[in-house]
Amino acid sequence: MIEAALQMRALLEQEGLESWPKLSGGKGLHVMAPLARKLSHGQAHTHAKHLARQLASTHSDRYITVADPGQRRERIFIDYLRNGRGTTAVGTYSPRARPGFPIAAPVSWRQVQAGIEPDAFTIRQPFRRSPMRR
Repeated sequence: MIEAALQMRALLEQEGLESWPKLSGGKGLHVMAPLARKLSHGQAHTHAKHLARQLASTHSDRYITVADPGQRRERIFIDYLRNGRGTTAVGTYSPRARPGFPIAAPVSWRQVQAGIEPDAFTIRQPFRRSPMRR
């Protein structure tokens, strides 16, 4: 997952976009990037799908863009589906309804490179805000 996030970061940099990571509080890591120009929900979804497929094509044995868990076979799902009208993603600093109540939280790329887990922070073990460094 960490390698996938770092590869997505590089892909976004090639597009001229600066990104930051956010732990999902579940099993994943979100890579966030602001868009400089206005896009419709459909255009944003299409662009995200293109980027996800581009990343998945680099290592089809490792990544997949199909949501069906039965088709993943130990591959990482590159989820572009959060980018569209009517879709949702867990809010930053929100606890998840999972054992231990893990928290979705922004982290630095250094923390990602160090191997932070997507559910590293919980209500009982909260995160501390740190400077968001690349």
